[in-house]
Amino acid sequence: MDFAHLRQYAHQHCRFKLRSGKEVFGVVWEVETSEAAGADGVKRLFFASVRDYERLQRVGAPVQVIAMQPEEIVAVESLAS
Repeated sequence: MDFAHLRQYAHQHCRFKLRSGKEVFGVVWEVETSEAAGADGVKRLFFASVRDYERLQRVGAPVQVIAMQPEEIVAVESLAS
């Protein structure tokens, strides 16, 4: 999958099917960083459980965040109500 398709599911509780066959539940979001001064931004995708994502919204709360490649996600379903 690519960033453009995943963008509509960003910051929502979803079920993700991964290339490995695993299903995971959580939230993804995109972060753009610059690798060097003056360089174009590099987009990275991150994943966390819903609980960790909510804790991430609070400053100083330790969380487990996983960097993920968009190509690893083969299907996504929004579970947000």
